[in-house]
Amino acid sequence: MRMQTPTVLVRVAAQLRKSVAGWERPECGLSAAERWVARFSDGSSVFVKAATDELTAGWLRNESDALQTAGTRFGPEVVGWLSDDEFPVLITQDLSDGYWPAGTGTVQWRQGDMDIVLHDLGQLSSLAGVELSPIPEVAPHWEGLLAGDALIGAGLCSPRWIATYGADLISSELPAGPTVQRALVHGDVRSDNLCILPSAQARFVDWSQAGAGHPLQDLITLLPTLRLEGGPRPSTLLAEPSGLIVRHAGAAIARALSDRNGPSWLRQVLFELATINLQWVCDVLGLAPAGRVD
Repeated sequence: MRMQTPTVLVRVAAQLRKSVAGWERPECGLSAAERWVARFSDGSSVFVKAATDELTAGWLRNESDALQTAGTRFGPEVVGWLSDDEFPVLITQDLSDGYWPAGTGTVQWRQGDMDIVLHDLGQLSSLAGVELSPIPEVAPHWEGLLAGDALIGAGLCSPRWIATYGADLISSELPAGPTVQRALVHGDVRSDNLCILPSAQARFVDWSQAGAGHPLQDLITLLPTLRLEGGPRPSTLLAEPSGLIVRHAGAAIARALSDRNGPSWLRQVLFELATINLQWVCDVLGLAPAGRVD
């Protein structure tokens, strides 16, 4: 018995003037948006992302704007856009033929893949003067982190380490205040939001959090994750601007210490990332490793 074609795919096929031959629901994405890979009778296929509420609708509109800015060099080609219903639908190039490092449930980077991603991320950050909304500035966290005993209680450092370097950490954090940066920022670069094409080029997906911001923001947030997945120590690739690194590290550590309700695997990942970020801070500021000052 033939299954009824989902309504959203009927609408997609009508706009593209194609006939749906099959479809699947890929295991990707964390938001409530619906995701489909639709296959057509002419042998072509597309990736379909459909908003399901006002929140995902706003993210999808932002993603569409960001993809128009990024172009097909850094993201999938936009094939179509449906906005005639309550919530929009984004139709993009199907990138199933790419290699997805996180596509098998466990992250597996092939030799040379990280270099490709870092190179292309550098190229992406060179797109300046974009007209997207500014990325919210990361709030300072170090003064609050050092005021209590959360760092010590988590085993991230010793009391004497805090007494020795606490003032340096607070003073080194990027000062608060407006910074005019208009580079294109993806906003959520990680191994499950990218693939490597057969042409040895990276493509980044899920641009819902994209905006205009500091050209190094994506790199700063990606490097600890790469380290967790077998990549190089972050400080070997980036040591300046130290103030921005310190601020982002503080935010990552604060998240790890405050997320008490998530699943155990996520809490463990966040803790490991906090440890990597703290090590990065020690490297760029020339501090003794956390916990070694006893």
